[in-house]
Amino acid sequence: MAEANRAAQSDDRIVVLFDATVPVSEVAHGLGCRIVLVQRPGAPVQDLVGEDTDYYSVDWEDESFTDFIDTVLRPRHPTAVISLTKAGVPAAAMANSMLGTAGTPAGVVKAMAAVGDGEGNGGRRRIRVQTFSTAGAHRLVAAVTEGRTPSLPGHVIPEQCLSTAELPAVRDAVTDVLDTAGLTDGPALIRLDLHEHGIRVLAAQPTAAADDEAELIRQLTGFDLVRRSLAWPLGLSPDPQGNDAPHGKEEVR
Repeated sequence: MAEANRAAQSDDRIVVLFDATVPVSEVAHGLGCRIVLVQRPGAPVQDLVGEDTDYYSVDWEDESFTDFIDTVLRPRHPTAVISLTKAGVPAAAMANSMLGTAGTPAGVVKAMAAVGDGEGNGGRRRIRVQTFSTAGAHRLVAAVTEGRTPSLPGHVIPEQCLSTAELPAVRDAVTDVLDTAGLTDGPALIRLDLHEHGIRVLAAQPTAAADDEAELIRQLTGFDLVRRSLAWPLGLSPDPQGNDAPHGKEEVR
């Protein structure tokens, strides 16, 4: 079921990354801990691995996946298990629930997957709202209008790109989704359909935006979603210099 490549041991802390992309792997290599990559069979790994990396090729939809968690990951005593992709989040969450490691638990993933119907109908516009939560306090990081390519901070910073009526409505909708799902820490991506008389929640998942959008958000707002999403389960500073993001004082609650 699994093919493994083992490199020399380094740091005692171990982070397991499911379905890592090159940008996520690059950030992870800068965290100073041992990295275990769990990739789908056939997924390229040559640009992901380094001297501090082990990798496994695993089909996490196979019924033997729980055996892999018990016999391969459990003996490694990982500090955290993380995924920042829609495909990898359920597998990482299952591992967290079985191992008791830091990261998004399976119950939160299941609850968020049940939110919304995936399609808007007649709304004025659809947006992707990126949030980040810390100890139950939810921050609105960015709001990206679907079908548009933002180029200025005012295009994505919620306090600037949402109207005075939209901002509290979005805040309330996001609060309800996150609190109902039980997400207290980490990123979430929530799609909303904005109507004249309200908001429909289309979908939600406990992950960061796709690589290109996450990088765009970092450039426009200073909020590094990838680093923060990897750092919080490891108890690391969200910023390499220990600084907070330039914007982002707006918290849902």
